[in-house]
Amino acid sequence: MDVTRRDWFKSNSAEGWVNILNKVQDKVALALKETKAKKIDLIGHSSGGIMLRLYLSDEPFKGVIYDGKSTTRNLITLGSPHQADKATAMRKFVDEKYPGDFFKNINYVSIGGAIEINTKQTSILTKLIARDSYKSISGDRNATGDGLVPLSSSLLRNSQQIILPETVHGKIFGKDWYGSCSKVKEWWHQINWK
Repeated sequence: MDVTRRDWFKSNSAEGWVNILNKVQDKVALALKETKAKKIDLIGHSSGGIMLRLYLSDEPFKGVIYDGKSTTRNLITLGSPHQADKATAMRKFVDEKYPGDFFKNINYVSIGGAIEINTKQTSILTKLIARDSYKSISGDRNATGDGLVPLSSSLLRNSQQIILPETVHGKIFGKDWYGSCSKVKEWWHQINWK
């Protein structure tokens, strides 16, 4: 997706989500046209996974109906903070309105990382922020997670849940993140594809 840092900084508001979801809608339309497919698979990293849960809805959101469920087969989320004690307003809205595997025609797959914080594989950033991040999301600073999102939050209720050992949230958190070639192969082969 062509989502800039500026787009992400604005994603604390509903308008910021609409901006990103409009880009998703455009990219999906293009993919369907180019491939002549009827359905696609969506992959969302971090908050992107929660945004895609909202994208599936056929209810208006800020005057826009996305109805992604009509063109989506699988929704795969990577390190997305689905359930959180202290969620942002938008994340809380999605989790309350569309909990777990809400749309039954969609195959939901949630993938979470499990790392040891103080290893050579993790970055200094992870060592500095992981425990505080886990506490702010789950209430447990000693939780297991990917260096930013605790595992208990990244595994969406009633979805296929995949736990990846030694997997960090993003490149700045350590060596192997969800998008590293070896990790993509690892989670890709574990998915029960629809």
